[in-house]
Amino acid sequence: MRILQKLAMRYSIRGMARSLVIAAFVAAPSIIFAPTASGAGFDEGWRAYQAGNFAVALREWSTLANAGNSRAQFNLGVLFDEGRGVEESRAMAIDWWQKAAAGGHKQALHNLGLAHLFGRGVAKDFDKAIGFFKQASSRGLARSQYNLGKMYAVGFGVEQDQSQAFKWIMMAAESGVHQAQYNIGKMFRDGTGTDADARSAARWFLAAANQGYAKAQNHIGVRLARGDGIQRNEIEALKWLILAEKSGHELASQNRRDLSMKLTIEQRAEAKTLAAGFAPR
Repeated sequence: MRILQKLAMRYSIRGMARSLVIAAFVAAPSIIFAPTASGAGFDEGWRAYQAGNFAVALREWSTLANAGNSRAQFNLGVLFDEGRGVEESRAMAIDWWQKAAAGGHKQALHNLGLAHLFGRGVAKDFDKAIGFFKQASSRGLARSQYNLGKMYAVGFGVEQDQSQAFKWIMMAAESGVHQAQYNIGKMFRDGTGTDADARSAARWFLAAANQGYAKAQNHIGVRLARGDGIQRNEIEALKWLILAEKSGHELASQNRRDLSMKLTIEQRAEAKTLAAGFAPR
């Protein structure tokens, strides 16, 4: 299914208690859903949205949304959240997402979970947040599975349970969520919710690094330099540290400098060439 991703649910968490923990959650972009078998009206709204004619998209989807179409209801929520074709209104966005969620729309459930987690448009309520994430997770939404796992990990809205955290974060990791892959790597590294396993930790750090996640790139770089859970390869290690540093990871800068001092000019040049040719996948 083709989708057009648009940033929504833009939540600021500055000044919140436990902000460093909350920042680890995936506040994923909302998604305008493209046509599948939704038929006339939805298709016209989609084409209008792509063309930037948001007023027409609003009109077409409003008709369907009022008739109970959950995909149109969700899309209307995004339009109100972003102020496209209509005055921006968090309250209206929440209202339409609630209607879509009542029809089982998993992305709407996820967005409502985020709303209650961060307290935007509704009162902050971890109990309600975890309820929405559970519903979306049971419908297979990987981002909700990751957030649900993080809530079990820190005990937000639920009793802290690292085995449950591992279970849900692993589901998201297997679905390709890079934050989940990185966190599963840490859980295997530390033996949190599972047995410690350096090889599994390195494998998941590498998976997230291959998606371009700087934190994971730093971690796998360090492990390759040491041969920790993965065969030692200092040139490959330097490649990852160069990439992490380029993305602004401060610790990677020092790690890159330390490793570079141990390598020859030729080895450093090879690592730089490998880094230049990297493309996330």
